[in-house]
Amino acid sequence: MTQGRPLGLLVRFAWPLLVGSLCQLLYTAADGAVVGQMLGVNAFAAVGASGFLSWLVTDMILGLTQGFGILFGQLFGKKQWPMLRQAITASVAIGLGTGAVMTVLGLVATESVLRLMNTPGLILPFAVRYLQVLFCGILVTMFNRLAFTLLLSLGNSRTPVTGNIISCVLNIVLDILLVGELGLGVQGAAAATVLAQFICLMYCLIKLWAIPELRPLDLRLSPALMGSLFRLGGPLAFRNGVISLGGLFVQSAVNGYGTLFVAGMAAVEKYFGLINLPGDALEGAFANFSAQNYGASRMDRLKDGLRCSVLLALSSWGIIAVGLVVWGRELLSLLVSGSPAELEQLLSVGSEYLMVLVLSIPLMYLLCLYRSGLEGMGNVLAPTLSGFMELGLRIMAVLFLPGVLGRWGIYLANPLGWLGALVLLAVSYHRVYWQKCAK
Repeated sequence: MTQGRPLGLLVRFAWPLLVGSLCQLLYTAADGAVVGQMLGVNAFAAVGASGFLSWLVTDMILGLTQGFGILFGQLFGKKQWPMLRQAITASVAIGLGTGAVMTVLGLVATESVLRLMNTPGLILPFAVRYLQVLFCGILVTMFNRLAFTLLLSLGNSRTPVTGNIISCVLNIVLDILLVGELGLGVQGAAAATVLAQFICLMYCLIKLWAIPELRPLDLRLSPALMGSLFRLGGPLAFRNGVISLGGLFVQSAVNGYGTLFVAGMAAVEKYFGLINLPGDALEGAFANFSAQNYGASRMDRLKDGLRCSVLLALSSWGIIAVGLVVWGRELLSLLVSGSPAELEQLLSVGSEYLMVLVLSIPLMYLLCLYRSGLEGMGNVLAPTLSGFMELGLRIMAVLFLPGVLGRWGIYLANPLGWLGALVLLAVSYHRVYWQKCAK
């Protein structure tokens, strides 16, 4: 990432991430389709209603490991292999402790939190069972993301993609087996996800062990490196938790509109990953581009890297937007079965929300790029504050806009949060960039 044309480097690094995200989307959509088609609207709505709570945990893990990746990328850019091996040991210790605490809290608090979110009683038991199985696999998710982050920080984006493809195929097969053949219901869908992630983790660990610079393992715990990892990963985990907390407020408001409204919104969320594919891939690519060039003191390359990333993101969005405008309703109808009246109401809600997201997703793309650029330069304050900005605007939207705009106020909650966070991050990025250049 420190040598060569930024556009070519970003494309070569981002496209495997794009394929990997597409695979994750496919098995997420397959997960929802199996539940919706085999178990019906109520089970589908239950999985959708539990989505934001599972994302709260997953996003905090993602933030923590992203923070670790900043240090991994900087040490890789400096070729400090002994310190990198110690940092890996420290990250495993932190992940083990954090994951164990999150598992206990998740299992104990699931039902209470779902009740606080006004989850309809008809779907509450399904949601509780689904989440409890997922939370039993939190440590698998933690170390899967840690392995992904380490590989990406070393410039290897192909192995995570291959792992995602394996995981995708296994998840679909296990969904059909556990839900359709063995009749395990929503618990089977959750178990399929955990098992597929475990196989992906094993594959990534084998590939990591084959990297000679990471051997021999250094099992000594360095307090200094643990402190550095906490300072980088802790704020990002907290930020992601705050952002997901805003999602819980939105979901609580959604739940108040009834089961079919919940199902319609959930159907769109299953395709959100498709809409955000370029943003996710380029965020990962630019985060590593920023961290490695910052570690190598190549600040001159960051300006070109950001410009190329924005161009790629917006070009990709144009193609995706056309496809969703034309085929959006048909895609939503693939996920769930029900009576004609139920389907019409569900698809009406889903189509409206989908169009709002299609039009506002460039805000999310730019937000991700500015955020990853700041994190790569070692600045986690502005990304953390952006989480609070996003949370505050989401809460204000669900509290005040429905009284004026009805359900459209719910649709606009996420875009308004993205807009506020984007303004804060863009201003912070350019300020930090010029400060780093001056030094």
